[in-house]
Amino acid sequence: MKTWKKVALTGATMMSAAFLVACGNTASKKQSGSVKGETLTVGYWKGSDTENATFDKLVKTFEKKYDVTVKPKVYTNITQQLPTDLSGGTAPDVFYIDSSFYPYLQKEGVLNKLSKSVADPSNFYKTSIGAFTTNGNVYAVPKDVSTLALYVNKDIFAKAGIDINAIPKSYEDFLKWAPAQQAKLDATYGTGKVYMMNMNADLTRNWQFITSGDQNPITKAGKGVSKLSDQTILKNLTFVQKMFNEGIVATPQQVGAGDEGTGFATGKFAMALTGNWNYQVYNTQYKDLHYTIIPNMTYDGQKQTMQYTVGWGEYKNTKVTNLANDWIKYVTGKAGMTTWTSGVGTLATRQDVNDSSTFIKQNPLLKIHSDELTYAQPWQDGVNLTTVVTSYDNFITNAFKKDGTPAQLKSALKQADQDANSKLSK
Repeated sequence: MKTWKKVALTGATMMSAAFLVACGNTASKKQSGSVKGETLTVGYWKGSDTENATFDKLVKTFEKKYDVTVKPKVYTNITQQLPTDLSGGTAPDVFYIDSSFYPYLQKEGVLNKLSKSVADPSNFYKTSIGAFTTNGNVYAVPKDVSTLALYVNKDIFAKAGIDINAIPKSYEDFLKWAPAQQAKLDATYGTGKVYMMNMNADLTRNWQFITSGDQNPITKAGKGVSKLSDQTILKNLTFVQKMFNEGIVATPQQVGAGDEGTGFATGKFAMALTGNWNYQVYNTQYKDLHYTIIPNMTYDGQKQTMQYTVGWGEYKNTKVTNLANDWIKYVTGKAGMTTWTSGVGTLATRQDVNDSSTFIKQNPLLKIHSDELTYAQPWQDGVNLTTVVTSYDNFITNAFKKDGTPAQLKSALKQADQDANSKLSK
């Protein structure tokens, strides 16, 4: 899961839409009456040893059930390599699609619409299936998902004399409550040694603040325009800057950690907003880490958190449509998704699977993550998201620090807009 959550679009993927669509219209499609003996090419990226073993289990079960052959096609960077295969007519019959990559592929017209018999939206969380739905049509089916929740270090709280039960439910109250608690941490561990919480300086982790009040930092008109410096977005991010000013949050990089998961595990953060991909890491690699999990705090009166999901999509020019449909139905059906999620320890995109999950029953803290799926936002915002991500991430660090000023924040957002719009105009 940690692998796919970081998948992002790159400028190299932005090929000519007309070219891909033209390629998509040339090949004939075979509607086979029987799938017996056929070969299905499946495109995916490899994960951990556990993920690979579980994937192989799904493949063998499917091959036996339908008397077919599944031919894997492994990508090292699918968002760069898949468009090349699509333009050359060599794309797999079915393949992984990260939610952030979906708008591009759907716009290019290289995905098959999936019928209700293949993907019944009522079987999935609306927030997850919605990430692969356009104008009421489903083009991919989410296979699993991660959400962000707050991990709380019990030992740090206890040693500093901080009551876990007093953690606020909203970020507004957190800003009022945390300075006094930070003083306790400083007195116990030394100034700047342990922060109350991480706050990453990147677009996806700041998204709940940026989009609050129905804001969208990327317009859909024409080639798209970045408007991060919008006054409401500026106000929302000014609130985030205040948390840095108070010294109650820091980025992982500011504490010498590669990411918030490592920062939390090594005692740099008393709390960490992170994903369930770290759950098994903590349990297996940091067995002395005693923690609990609570939902992400609200902002501006709204429950919000992020979800990162990958779906199975079907190539428009597949010559084994029925077999491709059967694969998607199998791996995203209740039995197939149960095999996958229980094998790799991830969350299902079907509530019936999560509700009956032995893994979640054995690890009840994960229910915090799955309960968030009723409102968690998919990481997605049109075809220009990656361009804006890069521009935002390059400039926002100038403002997110303890001595950051409103002028620096305003300048950072203006520079991010200028940088993104310069690239988008081309």
